[in-house]
Amino acid sequence: MRRLAWISIALVACAFVGFSKGLAWALAVGLLFLVTFQFTELLGFQQWSKRPLRRPENDRIWTAGAERVHKLMLAMRVRSRGFIAVLRQMQLTADAIPDGIVVMSASGEIEYFNSGARKLLGLLTGDRGENILALIRDPQVHSLINGENQSGLVEFTSPVDATKQIEMRRVDLDENRYIVIARDVTELHRLLTLRRDFVANVSHELRTPLTVILGYLETLTETELGDEERRAALTKLVKPARRMQGLAEDLLTLTNLEASPNPDDSRVVGVVVARILATVVEEARNLSQGRHEITLEADPSLVIEGVSDELFSAFHNLVINAVRYSPDGGNICVRWYGHSEGAVFEVEDEGVGIALEHISRLTERFYRVDLRGARVRGGTGLGLAIVKHVLRRHNTALRIESRLGQGSKFSCVFPR
Repeated sequence: MRRLAWISIALVACAFVGFSKGLAWALAVGLLFLVTFQFTELLGFQQWSKRPLRRPENDRIWTAGAERVHKLMLAMRVRSRGFIAVLRQMQLTADAIPDGIVVMSASGEIEYFNSGARKLLGLLTGDRGENILALIRDPQVHSLINGENQSGLVEFTSPVDATKQIEMRRVDLDENRYIVIARDVTELHRLLTLRRDFVANVSHELRTPLTVILGYLETLTETELGDEERRAALTKLVKPARRMQGLAEDLLTLTNLEASPNPDDSRVVGVVVARILATVVEEARNLSQGRHEITLEADPSLVIEGVSDELFSAFHNLVINAVRYSPDGGNICVRWYGHSEGAVFEVEDEGVGIALEHISRLTERFYRVDLRGARVRGGTGLGLAIVKHVLRRHNTALRIESRLGQGSKFSCVFPR
C-alpha cells in the first residue's frame, strides 16, 4: 500500500509539473520522488537490520531479500540453541565425572577443565589460558606435560590436599591439543596397603604355629622316642594346630561379614540375648579358671531382632577379651538392660586399661596392645574387627571407654 501511494503521488506530481512547466521539470520531479522513495526504503531496511529476527514488512521493495535473510537467521538461531544445549549437557556430564579433566593446547595452555579438576588440582576460573606448569609445580607433572614420561602416567601429591594421592594421565587428541586426566587414588592406595599388611599379618600369625608343628614333626620322624615322649610331643601339637584353626575360622567369618553389608532377612529372628550371654559367661569362667570374678546382669525379657550366631560371636569376643586382658583377681561385669535409647550391652572390667592413642585402632585387623598384667594370652587379633562388622550389620557401633590403671568398658546400644 505504501508503494502504491508513492507511485500515485509521483505520477500526479509529474503530470501537473509537465503540463505547467514542461517535460524536463516533470522528469526532475519524478527523479526526486524516486530518490526520496529509495532513501526511505534504505532507512527502513537499516532499521530492520538492527533486529533481523523480526519479520520484515510485506510492502517494502526489499521484503523478498529480507525474508530470505530472516529465515536463515531463524534457522541459525535454532541450530545455535541446539548446539548450546549440547554443550551444556556435555558440561554437566564432564562436571559429574569425579576425575579431573583438563584440555590443553600443545604449548600447555589450559583451554577447558571440569569441576573435578577444580577439586583435585585447585584450578580456578581465571586459570583458563594459563600454562599448567606454572600452576602445578611438581617435577613428575612437568615430565608428563613435556612428553618426557614414556608411560604417559604419573602419581603425585595433590596441590590442594597433602593427604590425597593423584594419578595423572596424558591422552593426545591431535598435534595441537591433548587431555590430562587426574584421578584420586588415595583410597586405592589405602586398600593396597591394607591388603599388603593383611597378607603380612596372616603370614606372621601362621608362621609361629607352623614352626612349632614342624619342629615337633621333625622330632617325631627323625628321633627314636618312647611312647610317653611321643605322646607328650603329640599333645604339644594340639595348641598351635588349634591356633591355626581359630585363625582360619575367624578369617572366614570376617570375610563373610564384609561381603554383605546387611544380614540376610531369612536369618533375622527375635534373639533372647540373656540366653546367649549366659553361655558366653560360662565359657569365660572356664577360660578364667577362677582367676576373675565374672558377673552377669541381664534382662531376660529384653529381645532384639538380629542374627543369633553373629551376635553370639560379637558378645563372645568382647567377654573373652575382657578375661584375656584383665589381671588375676579382677572383676568383670557383663550387663544387658533397657535404656531410653534402646537395648544396651556392656562389658566392664577392672584391668590395666588402654591408652587413648590405641582406642581408635582397636578394631583394625591384627592390631594388638601389649598390656602388662594380662597374663592370659591367645586370640587371633581379629576379634574386635569381627565385633565391628557384626554391630554395623545390626545398626549399632562399638563404644570404648578406658583409662590406664582403671579398667575398660566396651558397650553398644541396639536401637529400638
